[in-house]
Amino acid sequence: MARPTKYDPAYCEMVVAHCADGASLTSFAAEIDVARSTITEWCNEHAEFSAACARAKAKCAAWWESRGRSIAKEGGGPGAATVVMFGMKNMGADDWKESAQIDHTSSDGSMKAPTRIVIEAATPEPAEGK
Repeated sequence: MARPTKYDPAYCEMVVAHCADGASLTSFAAEIDVARSTITEWCNEHAEFSAACARAKAKCAAWWESRGRSIAKEGGGPGAATVVMFGMKNMGADDWKESAQIDHTSSDGSMKAPTRIVIEAATPEPAEGK
């Protein structure tokens, strides 16, 4: 017989509030004393919780972007920009990411050792009407 679930519909609003301060879903899992994999299971089993986690991730990404803008304007001390950069790339990966492309072909189409690496940074889509 399976163990009863610890899922509570109140977690929907709790996860959004928790992540609004830049915290992760893993941090929320620790807060309510479950494994991170349990959060994923609940997202698969409860549509309302899945939607709440999507909102929570957006709130988290917004927090990290806000910190980034603040550091860009006012500075943030040693290492602050690096921490925020990783936060933005990891918590808001849809909008902030790096991608690398390695060219392994020569002009005649044969394979060769990489000679060029291109790194592109994603930029947010402009707001509608702007």
